[in-house]
Amino acid sequence: MASTYKTNYLGLNKFVGSDKPKMDDFNFDNETLDQKFQEHVQSSLHITEEERQMLGKSNYVIGTYTGNGESPRTIDVGFNVEFGIIFALEEPISMLHASAGVTGIYAAFITQQGCSKGVYTTENGFIVQQTSINPPDGKKCMLNQSGSTYIYWLFPKKA
Repeated sequence: MASTYKTNYLGLNKFVGSDKPKMDDFNFDNETLDQKFQEHVQSSLHITEEERQMLGKSNYVIGTYTGNGESPRTIDVGFNVEFGIIFALEEPISMLHASAGVTGIYAAFITQQGCSKGVYTTENGFIVQQTSINPPDGKKCMLNQSGSTYIYWLFPKKA
């Protein structure tokens, strides 16, 4: 005899003291559990083996460089950058230099689809610019100012 009650989600047997379970009842529950477990394992809810291996590895690089005033300057990090952020330590993202009539740009974003003013991707890293004259658009790149420390946070392009 099947159970008096069933579980809400899978419909498994919930026996009470007066029920007389049979082997078929247990076999039904086992088959149901096995089927649901197999559906779960084969679903897209699980990560691939490659993704599982990547979990133990950081997929970004944080580094620094000290500005030397050169423009352009190539920063070689050994990989093609998918996405990145560069900023000058202890400087705002941008700052208006009212006396010169320009805005200094001290941070930039890197993407494969395009980059902020003053930075470009290369096969093994990125190129930064340091503007020495006041540009016509009033936006002065300050991404390699001599003596300033810059921090970059980069994500490698997937192979």
